[in-house]
Amino acid sequence: MTVNDMYTFMNESNWNALVPFYFFLISISAGSLMIASLSTVFGMKQYDVIVRPAAFASLGSLILAPVFLILDLQQPMRFLYVINPLNFNIQSPMSWGGWLLILYGITLVLFAKRFVTGSASAQAVAETAATASGNKSLNSILFVLALLLSAYPGFELGMIKAKALWNTQLLPVYFITTSLLAGLGILLLVTQFTGKKELTEKFISSVKTVTISLIAISLVWILSRSMILTTSGLESQLAAQTLWKSGWFVGGELGLGLIAPLALLLFGNVSKNRTVLTVVSVLLLVGAFSMRYSLVFAGLAAVMP
Repeated sequence: MTVNDMYTFMNESNWNALVPFYFFLISISAGSLMIASLSTVFGMKQYDVIVRPAAFASLGSLILAPVFLILDLQQPMRFLYVINPLNFNIQSPMSWGGWLLILYGITLVLFAKRFVTGSASAQAVAETAATASGNKSLNSILFVLALLLSAYPGFELGMIKAKALWNTQLLPVYFITTSLLAGLGILLLVTQFTGKKELTEKFISSVKTVTISLIAISLVWILSRSMILTTSGLESQLAAQTLWKSGWFVGGELGLGLIAPLALLLFGNVSKNRTVLTVVSVLLLVGAFSMRYSLVFAGLAAVMP
């Protein structure tokens, strides 16, 4: 007698919204430091005003990020297992990511401690930023670590070959671009709500140019990635369709996070109307989070029947 057994396998993941929040927070931290590096590493003095806010914004978001990761793991001891050097696996992106967070955190604390001062006057801020810019070795190391940290989620997702939406070598580059947008968003918000008056015309003009360029790169990436997916077989076509059916992608990332701030920067007077700059900042943060949320869950949902 022959017995035929039938099994139904459900493509299901235990991931929840904590994962995009974790990606979002490390992107804010890394993106803020990379934007501040325009002053501390690349010598663009108009960015001195955001070096101090970047140090604290980066440190604060980095402290929060592991909390979301540990909550997602459900068993906090798993996090200790990942960072244990005896358990290091050279082929595991989780092992590399855990140690990257530690190295970045240590370097960030060394960078931020010089800003712990009782004076927040314009002169004190400028002097501290100048001192921070003086330590080029530490600043350069921190910039490289921030760059790697911003790209890390792209490497982690990109290595999963079973998910067509994620499996691309260019995904880390897109995470870097959107991390820079998130960093700009949080730093502009902080400088707006702390009552600083040092936002010069030169700074705002430079920020406008950088933001428009990053948005343009993001839009080109989305267009090219969508075209590649729709012409690369049934599984890839399903991935593209799933992404474009996602409200988080179409409304959150594409509409609110990219097109809306681009229109405001092109047609709004950000130099004279700071409210426009504040709205742009919020929209950039909405877009950065929406990108991570839509990418994670559209990638999980795009499964061949």
